Amino acid sequence: MIETILSIDRYALPLLGLGLVVVCVLRLLRRRKIQGLPGAFLFNTANRDGLPLTRRENSLGRSKYCDVVLNYPTVSRFHAVIARRKEGWVIIDTGSSGGTKLDGKAIERRAPLRHGQKLNFGSYDFIFCDEEEEKRIEREAARPYR
Repeated sequence: MIETILSIDRYALPLLGLGLVVVCVLRLLRRRKIQGLPGAFLFNTANRDGLPLTRRENSLGRSKYCDVVLNYPTVSRFHAVIARRKEGWVIIDTGSSGGTKLDGKAIERRAPLRHGQKLNFGSYDFIFCDEEEEKRIEREAARPYR
């Protein structure tokens, strides 16, 4: 009886472990998009290009592996992350050499991000646009005066 259990465990436990590893790897590789349209944009102040932030966590940098590629010489390969959290958008500096500034002030590690704020990566400026806030402002502007 014990020999039968041990022989089953000899095969079952490694298969269970392999299955667990496969599930973990698949979850890491799966990237969750924000439902519907992009949740926010970055506008380059120099050429007015709009860069959509389509994921809950958007990596920014010079690397081709980043979600938003900023191909500028003063931007680090993995410069920063802009993420959607329960409390709103946040910017996280990933230890970039050029630093990340929010409204002209260097951020240490992370900072809350609001619609219309100016971001600086290396020596390049961008404006953050939260689509939900933009729609709210448009709705309020369209309301008749009472």
